[in-house]
Amino acid sequence: MRTNRPIVVGVDGSAAAGAAITWAAQAAAQHRAPLRLVHVLDPVSDYGPGSTEPLTSTDYARMEGHGRWVLDTATQQALIAVRRLRDIEVSTELAHAAVGPTLLDRTVEARTMVVGTRERGTMRRALLGSVSAALARRAHCPLVVVREGAPLSREAGKQPVVVGVDGTEISEPAIEAALNEASARSVPLLALHVWTGVELPGAGPEPAAEPEKQIVLAESLAGWQERFPDVEIQREIATDRPERCLLERSERAQLLVVGSRGRGGFAGMLFGSTSQALLLSVQCPIMIVRDRTIMIRHLPE
Repeated sequence: MRTNRPIVVGVDGSAAAGAAITWAAQAAAQHRAPLRLVHVLDPVSDYGPGSTEPLTSTDYARMEGHGRWVLDTATQQALIAVRRLRDIEVSTELAHAAVGPTLLDRTVEARTMVVGTRERGTMRRALLGSVSAALARRAHCPLVVVREGAPLSREAGKQPVVVGVDGTEISEPAIEAALNEASARSVPLLALHVWTGVELPGAGPEPAAEPEKQIVLAESLAGWQERFPDVEIQREIATDRPERCLLERSERAQLLVVGSRGRGGFAGMLFGSTSQALLLSVQCPIMIVRDRTIMIRHLPE
């Protein structure tokens, strides 16, 4: 029997981290998974790389005291977020290390890693930014990035989960992750395939390409409906830039799921010129799933 892996959240006391805690707590309740809150005491992040004065025992004690307050506050936020759903198991961890490597290490045993990001402006510490990009490239589990101010209301929870399908094997872990999330939330899944093989500025798609588009999407989804009979799978094909379609669909979704690597389509563009635009602009939480990620099925009640 597999261990019930936790959903892990990186917390730092910010409003962005608060949004991540709310999303992660609700997901933990929906998946009946433990929730682990991790706060990293990183002198470089807290005091800045230009600090030359050595930290004293008083400094470390102050950092630890603040860190425990952050974790206590985060625990209360998590419990408030799920008060009307079901009880969850919450644990906390106060780590002394660099933020990025610590969170990356925690992804080895996690079901999902969740981090928050501010919409704009400078960041007090590097929980997101370069850290989120590194986690998305190297994490051993799916990474969810929750934007500060993301719609997390009960009404938003009725929206579908959207997954980007590019027709390659890289899409398969993302499709499975998206189906797991849709099943846990009892909402439809919208599988979106964006045709990018032909540039047609100002014109509609070539009729000759229509059958090929349908085949790509059908092959990508083959067998998934049988594995997830409780999920209504909706299909959509568009001819546009993948990032533009992602942003548009995010306005009517509670979660956007994409693959992290591959050629063309959604998977290949995540860490090109559009990566920052996606991570900072999507209106709903975004889940990034690497290829070769071992997905854990949602356990039925």
